[in-house]
Amino acid sequence: MNTYTIRPVGIVRNEYDNPVDYHRIKEKPSTIIVNDEYSEALLNINECEYLDIVFWFHKSEKGSLSGKTHSGLHRGVFASRSPKRPNLIGITTVKLLERNKNELVVEGLDAIDNTPVIDIKNCDTSLFASISESDPVHNSILKSDPRIEIRNNIAKGQTDILLIKAAQMHGHFCPGLAMGVMAAVHAMKEMQADSDGMENLLAVTETNNCFSDGVQFVTGCSFGNNSLIYKDLGKTAFTLAGRDGEGIRICSRHESREIIEAAFPDFRKYYQSVIVEQERDPEMVSAYKKIALERAFGTLNIPFGSLFTVKRVHTEIPDFAGIDESVVCRLCNESVMRSRTTEQDDSFTCFSCSGRDYGILDGNGIHL
Repeated sequence: MNTYTIRPVGIVRNEYDNPVDYHRIKEKPSTIIVNDEYSEALLNINECEYLDIVFWFHKSEKGSLSGKTHSGLHRGVFASRSPKRPNLIGITTVKLLERNKNELVVEGLDAIDNTPVIDIKNCDTSLFASISESDPVHNSILKSDPRIEIRNNIAKGQTDILLIKAAQMHGHFCPGLAMGVMAAVHAMKEMQADSDGMENLLAVTETNNCFSDGVQFVTGCSFGNNSLIYKDLGKTAFTLAGRDGEGIRICSRHESREIIEAAFPDFRKYYQSVIVEQERDPEMVSAYKKIALERAFGTLNIPFGSLFTVKRVHTEIPDFAGIDESVVCRLCNESVMRSRTTEQDDSFTCFSCSGRDYGILDGNGIHL
């Protein structure tokens, strides 16, 4: 049988010199000191909230292949977490609290002082996510009611969970997205509303920045289901209304930016370097992402009334979206809405082929 050589990448430091109740060890923070030769391997580890620590039970001896666990059950060693194993390898998932150069302060580690660390990995939860996503009962419920989880999150005021879900669409975490989630949750609860994607509930947004994605996700009102109306006003505000035009307008207070910046004073420094000055040093980018994440979720904890004004309004609601006939452009041979063509002698030319001006919505708003 082949043998393999394992070299430690670091060492554990804490107050426990000898094995004791592992619950006691887990309760106290431990520091993992990574060897200098592996410094590069720590790049962007700040972005990993949870880590799997692989280590060597250096004060244990190989034992029998079965025995009693702490709970009194008789099990094989492969069905337990006993330190007495054929290979004295342990693995524990920990929470990363802090990084200082080559030192990682973690919580939840059940290794004692001077334990050799064999490897450090980003925690992998993909299997659990896959199991949840493939559950037939759960999927059956979602097929009949696709917004049931979002509706439950709204009812419970779980803005943190909604922010995580909204970021899956938005692509990153930021205070703007958090504010969109907060505003939309408040409006949905206040109006006791929900969207079925059939234009019975409409959101009128006055900006096309991060805020709007939070609104779209929570309310279920989107461009695709014709329930999101965009007013190019450049205000962090939106109105949620029913078909009768009665609704609620929520607008960010002009001092909201200063309130958020005061709550997270270090953010501006990293934002200036990474975003404004385009500095792309990996350590700086990692630090920026970490503090941006803290700022986004921290925004959820700022009192709602400090960030927003709320008032009842009556707004003009457009008719239900029409169903436009599709025709074929005579030049590119692509299908196109008839209303987006020029027509001549029973033939149609799309705007892009005809050179006609058409509206564009981008980061600068609506323009030709």
